[in-house]
Amino acid sequence: MAYVNHYPYLESHLFTFMEKVGVLHVDSCRGLISSAGDKCRQYQYQWEKNGIPFQHGAAIYMLTYCAPFSDEVRETGNGFVAPAQWVIDNYPKFKPHLPPI
Repeated sequence: MAYVNHYPYLESHLFTFMEKVGVLHVDSCRGLISSAGDKCRQYQYQWEKNGIPFQHGAAIYMLTYCAPFSDEVRETGNGFVAPAQWVIDNYPKFKPHLPPI
């Protein structure tokens, strides 16, 4: 697994992506890259193994901290939903809204 720096991609595209997919209150998510950007690193191998470029996985992962998507992951009404798997399951839905790497 090669090191991939996902921060430039997120800084360039994350907030436009969030607006396109319907994140509520995008402005309240402005500190997300610096506060949660390191947390997605643990999932890089799993996403790449499932055909998801790390930068795309990282952008989708950031949605897990924002409404309305935050209700679909981690502790939910239907039990625990793992963030890494949520990204994998939802990649086909979000991929059309993600700029190429």
